[in-house]
Amino acid sequence: MNTNPDTMYKYFAFISFQNTDAREAVRLQHAIERYRLPAVLCRHNRSIPRRIKPLFCYLNDMHAGEELMMDLKQRMEQSRYLIVLCSPRSVASKYVNSGIDYFVSLGRRDSIIPLVVDGVPYSGNPETECFPEALRRHFPKHPDPLQDHSILGVNIHEAGISRRTSYNRAMLMVVARMLQLDFDGLLLRDRQRRRRRTLWLALFIAAVCTALTLTWRAAQPISVETQLYEATPANRAIPPLQDIVCTLHLNDETKTDTAPCPDSTLLFANIPQRYLGREVHVEITGTNCLPLDTLVVLQRRINLPIRRDASIYGHIHFRLRGFEHPERIPVHIAGRTVIPEADGLVELSLLIGEQRMAYAVEAQGRMDSIIMPCGKDDILCLQ
Repeated sequence: MNTNPDTMYKYFAFISFQNTDAREAVRLQHAIERYRLPAVLCRHNRSIPRRIKPLFCYLNDMHAGEELMMDLKQRMEQSRYLIVLCSPRSVASKYVNSGIDYFVSLGRRDSIIPLVVDGVPYSGNPETECFPEALRRHFPKHPDPLQDHSILGVNIHEAGISRRTSYNRAMLMVVARMLQLDFDGLLLRDRQRRRRRTLWLALFIAAVCTALTLTWRAAQPISVETQLYEATPANRAIPPLQDIVCTLHLNDETKTDTAPCPDSTLLFANIPQRYLGREVHVEITGTNCLPLDTLVVLQRRINLPIRRDASIYGHIHFRLRGFEHPERIPVHIAGRTVIPEADGLVELSLLIGEQRMAYAVEAQGRMDSIIMPCGKDDILCLQ
């Protein structure tokens, strides 16, 4: 248990109040016990505790009747200060007045702190007077300054400021009186600390909002445009590339789109944004084109090359029949001369720019043509 600066006291303060003000009493106890004094004050003065606790509030610790019980007197003796919650309801309270008288009898008249929760001190009006009779008796107010021994109460309802700010000022004023600190200095340090807390809270909220925004954006699906282009020379003499199928492999799903021809744009929708900047697996297949199987770094727009399969219209192969010794007969195809093999096999590969859908074949004055693409076992008998 923490103790106050004077080790002869068990409690910093005894909170005295009328039962109808119990809510304010408990609120005050919690506010003071949870308050942490500025660290710089505690470092400069080792007698100042970082926390002011405990405070005694009888509704929290025990049940009491109207009469001031002996154990309550002992707790009051163990309390350095007496905080009296003042309101019109406490003026005639026998318990509150008896407590004030007993605390004064202990020789601690100057350690009483009135806290005004309602009403007006020294108003003289029974409907608004908030100081108990014992308090006014021990601290009489007189028009003559030489005879005036009134006590200044701490009011939780300060005019012109918000209720929360007023209550905080009142709590700090009570703390300042108990620890004999300069209230203005304590208030200034408290404001600075609150501003720092507000700033850190604002920065924390901004960081959380930024993180949530980034998380939300990362979770939003995106669309990826894939621009296809033909990377081989164009040749109008052979059919164009068509029915191109592009497949995008992600970790947990596969997306596919089809383009009717090169220079088309494919659209892959609803792709998680987390894949941006990462390598993904891409496959391309299609009529007359070479398959593509590669890894690309995914961006919102990517370009993929398509290459024609040069063997479809450019690889000529057939067996020549109708000649006794075909391996001795020159065969003229696409401006080239080819000597067949012993079994009459004729093979020739042409570049894409030289390719056609059909080729004229001539051998020893005989003519015919071969239609592309060649079959596996095509046979040509020249007429």
